[in-house]
Amino acid sequence: MRFLACFLFAVAVAHVARGAAANADSTMTNSTFVSVRDPRIAYMGRVAFVGDEAMMGFPGIVLRFVYRGPAPVLRLNAGSENCYFNLACNGWDPVVIHLSPGQNEIALPTGPAPAGGWLVELVRRTESWQGVASFRGLLLPPGCELLTPPPWPARKLMFIGDSITGGEYIERFPPENVSTPRAANAARSFGMLLGRWLKAQVHLVSYGGRGVMRDWQGRTDVPNAPQFFQRTLPDDADAHWTHANYVPDVVVISLGQNDFSKDLPDEATYTKAYDNLVGEIRAVYPRAALVLAEVSLFGDTPDTPDRAKRDQLRRVLVTVTARRRAGGDKRIVEAPVHYYPGTPGNAHLVAFQHEQVAQELLGPIRALTGW
Repeated sequence: MRFLACFLFAVAVAHVARGAAANADSTMTNSTFVSVRDPRIAYMGRVAFVGDEAMMGFPGIVLRFVYRGPAPVLRLNAGSENCYFNLACNGWDPVVIHLSPGQNEIALPTGPAPAGGWLVELVRRTESWQGVASFRGLLLPPGCELLTPPPWPARKLMFIGDSITGGEYIERFPPENVSTPRAANAARSFGMLLGRWLKAQVHLVSYGGRGVMRDWQGRTDVPNAPQFFQRTLPDDADAHWTHANYVPDVVVISLGQNDFSKDLPDEATYTKAYDNLVGEIRAVYPRAALVLAEVSLFGDTPDTPDRAKRDQLRRVLVTVTARRRAGGDKRIVEAPVHYYPGTPGNAHLVAFQHEQVAQELLGPIRALTGW
C-alpha cells in the first residue's frame, strides 16, 4: 500500500509541477499558514532567511517536513525560468519540479497521509547563476498536522567547487546529450553520493564557472571561491554566512579547472592563492579534515595542454599540502582524481562518472576520519 500511495503521490505532483495557484486556492479555504522558520521544517545547506522567506542560491539544499492528514500546499518562488527541484515522498524516487518565474503554489496530492505521516523532501537541483529560488512556507488545510521531522545525520561534509561539484548537466547521455538546466541535478553529484555512503549531512558550496582566483573566462572581478565561501547566497556580497551554523568534519576542495581554462596561471601566484583559500577554511574549521582534490576534466596524455594543466595543478596541491603538514597540520591530504571525459558534446561528468569520482575520494576521507 505504501508503494501505491507514493506512486500516486509522484504521478499527482508531476501533474501539478508547474503549480497552478487557482487549483490550490480552490482546495485551501480556511488553511493555516506555516512560516519557513517553523521548527518542524528542517533545512540542510546554506539558506538565507530574509523576512518570511528561505532563499536558496547554492545547489543541493534540502528542505524536509512530515505531515499527516490532508495534503498541504508548498509556496515557492523562482528568480528565473531555470529553477528545478526534486520532490520525494518517504524516500521513493523523486519527481522533477520545474518552477515558473515568480510565485508558485504546488498542491501535494489530495487524500490523507497515513497515521505515521509522509516525509516530504525538496532538493534544489540547480545553482545560483540559474536563478535564486526561495521557499515561502506551507498552507495546511483543516486536519493537516506537521510532525517532527527525522534528525539529520551527525557527520558533516562540505564540498567547495564549481559546476562539477554542483552536478551541472549530470543527467544527459548520448545521443541526446542535451545540456539544459533540466539536466542539472545536484542530488546525484559525487558529494551528495558520498554523504549517502557515509551517512553524513552535505553542504555543496559550489558555483559553476568559478575558480580559486579567476573564472572560466579569466575574470577576477566576479565571486570566486574565496568570496562565495563566505556567503549564504553566492552572488550577494551582503549575505554573510555564519560558519558556526555548520561545522564540517571534512571539507573537500575541488577547484582548478576554471582557473586553467584559458591558459596556465603563474604557478607561484596560483599556489599562494590556493594556500590562502586553505588558510581561510582552516581559520573557521580548525579541526576539519581537508581533502585537496585534483579535478576530473584534465586529460593525462603526455605533451598535451591538458596534461600540462594536470601536472601544474598537482604540483600546487602537493606543495600546499606539504607546507601545511610541515607546519603541524596533519589533517590535510592531496587526493588524486582520474580524468573522466564526460560525453562527446560536453565535458561535464555524467552521473555514473560522479560515482567513480566519489569512489576515488572515499579512501582519503576514510583515512583522515576513520569512518
